[in-house]
Amino acid sequence: MDKKKVTVGILAHVDAGKTTLIESMLYQSHQIRTLGRVDHQDAFLDFDHQERQRGITIFSKEAHLEWKDTDIYVIDTPGHIDFSAEMERSLQVLDLAILLINGQDGVQSHTKTIWKCLEHYHIPTLVFMNKMDISYHSKEELLKDLPSTCIDFTEDYLEKVALCNEDCLNAYIETQNIPTSLLQQAIYRRECFPCFFGSALKQEGIQPLMDAIVQYSLDKDYPSDFGALVYKISTNEKGQRLTHVKITGGTCKVKQKINEEEKIDQIRIYNGQGYESVQEVSAGTICVFTGLSQFEVGQGIGNQADSIVPTLEAYMNYELVLPSGVDPLSLKDVCEQLSEEDSQLHMVYDEKLKKITLRLMGPIQMEVLSNRIYEKTHIQVGFSNGDVLFKETIQESVIGKGHFEPLRHYAEVHLRLEPLPRNSGMIYESEVSTNELPQNWQHLILTHLEEREHRGVLTGSPITDMKITLIAGKGSIKHTMGGDFRQATYRAIRQGLMQATNLLLEPYYNFTIHVPQSSLSRVLYDLEQRHAKVEVQEDTITGKGPVRTLSNYQNELTALSKGLGTFVCQPAGYDICEDAETIIAQKAYDPEKDMRNPTGSVFCTHGAGFYVPWNEVDAYMHIQPKNENSQSYRSVKYTISDEEAKRVFAMTNGQNKNKDKHKVKPKKKKIDLEKVETKPLVQKPECLVVDGYNQIFGWQSLKGIPFDSARDELIDRLSNYQGYRNCYLIIVFDAYRVKDSTHRSYKKGDLEVIFTKYDETADSYIEKHVSEWKKKYRLIVASSDGLIQNTILAHGCQRMSARELEKRALSTNADAFKTFHTL
Repeated sequence: MDKKKVTVGILAHVDAGKTTLIESMLYQSHQIRTLGRVDHQDAFLDFDHQERQRGITIFSKEAHLEWKDTDIYVIDTPGHIDFSAEMERSLQVLDLAILLINGQDGVQSHTKTIWKCLEHYHIPTLVFMNKMDISYHSKEELLKDLPSTCIDFTEDYLEKVALCNEDCLNAYIETQNIPTSLLQQAIYRRECFPCFFGSALKQEGIQPLMDAIVQYSLDKDYPSDFGALVYKISTNEKGQRLTHVKITGGTCKVKQKINEEEKIDQIRIYNGQGYESVQEVSAGTICVFTGLSQFEVGQGIGNQADSIVPTLEAYMNYELVLPSGVDPLSLKDVCEQLSEEDSQLHMVYDEKLKKITLRLMGPIQMEVLSNRIYEKTHIQVGFSNGDVLFKETIQESVIGKGHFEPLRHYAEVHLRLEPLPRNSGMIYESEVSTNELPQNWQHLILTHLEEREHRGVLTGSPITDMKITLIAGKGSIKHTMGGDFRQATYRAIRQGLMQATNLLLEPYYNFTIHVPQSSLSRVLYDLEQRHAKVEVQEDTITGKGPVRTLSNYQNELTALSKGLGTFVCQPAGYDICEDAETIIAQKAYDPEKDMRNPTGSVFCTHGAGFYVPWNEVDAYMHIQPKNENSQSYRSVKYTISDEEAKRVFAMTNGQNKNKDKHKVKPKKKKIDLEKVETKPLVQKPECLVVDGYNQIFGWQSLKGIPFDSARDELIDRLSNYQGYRNCYLIIVFDAYRVKDSTHRSYKKGDLEVIFTKYDETADSYIEKHVSEWKKKYRLIVASSDGLIQNTILAHGCQRMSARELEKRALSTNADAFKTFHTL
């Protein structure tokens, strides 16, 4: 008999101690002999160099251990909000989740986001309060922030569990006990959430938690037919594609064929960075297949259905900024690989505009992605400032109709579009019987509905919160080709949207702000201007507001509250856009000019196809309602007159373009090539702009030196560097915290030192003047601040990190010293 198998995910807000907890579990189960630590950069699962440098988990990873005759597959997920999508991808293969909470801080913003995700996927959950050895909160205080169904299982708990459901209550009344099977069912139905307390770093409370995993998880009955769900795609150091799956039915063997084209080369069970190759795996196992190239994240294999659409997504869209002279096509392969690993990046190459766009959750993800691209291509990329991702929906139900019938093609599709509650996503169904439309054609239409993001007609943004139902369709055995139903389906959606009352949606944040009473009124007024809805309790403001107006709000809050305010936010989904009319006007999207997403249909008469606009297609459709008020449809054959066909043809693109061909055309003027003068290319002088305090904190050689002395030393070294390079040098120092400080500067030859005014940062000063400087100079900006670097790249300028400038300056000073002594 196979062992019991349990897949457990560890989830938490960043820095709660997830990796340390897994380290302790592996140590207690004798999988590792020594305990590593995140701060020592030797943790078992943090083997990626970026993870070790930052001290956070970026990529989900697997570990395997045995405890009390149970195989436990542990998935370590990222805790930082920027990598929420990576976390969510793992949820659909979990049997049980451990929600880790930092005992020092209690429930935090991202903890609530994780809780909603666990609820959405209906995953039974255990709660572990970590760092209790250094927490000043009691168990009771920490439990107050959790739902009442979260019960302390380290003390007498049966009486509280008995209140979870009627079966537990009856068992407790009769026997003063609750059987394990009833406890398992209550936990599985998320009626009860056992809570444990301890310290992962000090090995306290780990064994009771592992006992609970074994005791309270259900022993699942899997189907006998083979099935697997892909939850992750990665690439090893040799460039080999790894497909991470959970076996959800039957067994699987090496060299087993998955389809007509692919078979499994190897089956690996990973434990951190190492793995064990096995010949066969059974249901419930977390493993990795090699040799597969077609399967994507969320896709089912064998009898396993595809996973549901994730709930967390990026709210901002960015353009990849490449160094001068770099062709975007040179990044094609690496972009495809990154898109396979994380489909929610939505990396798209626009052939017409020659640019790459993608979606990101935040600045940390941005930096990590930039580093990964550099490691793979040695091309240092940046990102534009980013645009908010809008979405569109409808207010009432409509019927959309699409027809595609150029010569020797035929398909017609009728769809009902219905609005859904906010943040419901898209649902696709069919209510057509197989007598009216064959099953294979129905499946084809539903596939075309699901295969892409469909664009709205207000701004061209993706549609959402909508149920689209196939209500009628027609094909031709003789003429219907592969892409005909695709065309008819797409046109039906667009035709329906053109008739509907459309709404523009934008992303929102739920936020909590703490400010002193003296700054409260200013902050409230500012939030009102940003269309935020708030509630106030003493010095705490909670509310909801658009991402568009609250992005990077911490910087603004710092200024309004004199550095004493804190802003914590979490995604709150999409809602009605407050400035819809203004944004629609700015986007200036014309749906009828969008040739990639046509709103009308194509019909055929006398051997030629002709285009009919969306508002006239009803009269031409071959499927009509059986009666005026009926939702039932009947097929008719519609034939138009020659006069009508000529009118429509002339109205669209059938105008006679040769009607003036007999007119005498004016002679073209000859161009005298000898009179054309060419001007030599004038190279602009070089200018280096330096964020002063950023360099002081970034240069290793200036650490430990008193602040004022470090500033003078920096100016001296850069002055030597400027003379050696023969460039213009601007050093900007931050004075925004110096009360009553005014803007001041001084020049020393081609060196200019600037001190910003009070309440103005060096970053904002550089951003404000970069366009002006760029007109006169070839601009290079030295700063290790990620946001200012992206701004510079967006302006087409070059950037230089603090470390690189320090290296150049030290080298220049050394060369100057050698030259002086040689003379």
